[in-house]
Amino acid sequence: MKIGIGFSYFDSEKEIPRALDPVYKHVYKIYAIDGRYINYETDHDLSIDGSTELLKKRYPNVVVDEMPGYFQTKKRQRYFDLAAEDHCDYVIVWDSDDIIYPDPKYQDWDKFYKNIEKYSKKFPNYRIFQMYAWIPSVKKWRKAFNDARTNSWKPYIRIHKNPEDMRYAMDCHWYFAPRKATDEQLIKQTYHLWKADHTIDGVRITTDSALRGEQQLKTRDGWAWNTICEEHRRSYLKTMDFYYGKKRPPENGYWRYDKAGRMMSKICDEDPEKIVIV
Repeated sequence: MKIGIGFSYFDSEKEIPRALDPVYKHVYKIYAIDGRYINYETDHDLSIDGSTELLKKRYPNVVVDEMPGYFQTKKRQRYFDLAAEDHCDYVIVWDSDDIIYPDPKYQDWDKFYKNIEKYSKKFPNYRIFQMYAWIPSVKKWRKAFNDARTNSWKPYIRIHKNPEDMRYAMDCHWYFAPRKATDEQLIKQTYHLWKADHTIDGVRITTDSALRGEQQLKTRDGWAWNTICEEHRRSYLKTMDFYYGKKRPPENGYWRYDKAGRMMSKICDEDPEKIVIV
């Protein structure tokens, strides 16, 4: 069984060892994708803090790729594509602020692998599974508009089976669908989104943004809110178009939003060579 890690990063040198040191020996490959998201407002496109050099030096099974200036779903899709080329059976989505939970009883990789095999055999048509994540207090992890209660365990979708048949759908990072299914077919329910009904235990994670400086967190917070609003806007426009047949002006580009989620000013235009709306 070949399991890969899908790792999207940008100026994450301080976080990389903490995130990947306990993980890399237990997986086939780490697929690390560098580059800012298109609506992450900073003055450079690729990491300049030594992140890429550290990854290549520290992890013998890392594959580094560059995708600067893409929307979140397009950049994240890249690790599915790379894993598919290597015929990986599963991809675990791993962010730079993710950490293996420190209690040894939640670091049982043998149990984790056995549970994946068990649930995959019992439910062969299931494509996505959850992992338990401990949501710490706000002193350790500053929420990016996440709807999660602190100091509690929460299941998150992290495990993706058969990445060659997996894609992010509807321009939303929380929707997953068969590669061959277009967004129009999903809206009209010719095909259906994948659902996660089971949580794989054995290895659990937590998250910690303490290593990020205040300016980085401030930029991240602005990006997170604008991205949430942008994903909802784009999904809504597609639904209105494909399901109801009501064409609405797309307001091309990526926007800043106020606290109520209303469009205020444009961050940037879309690059048609980079952003492909399915």
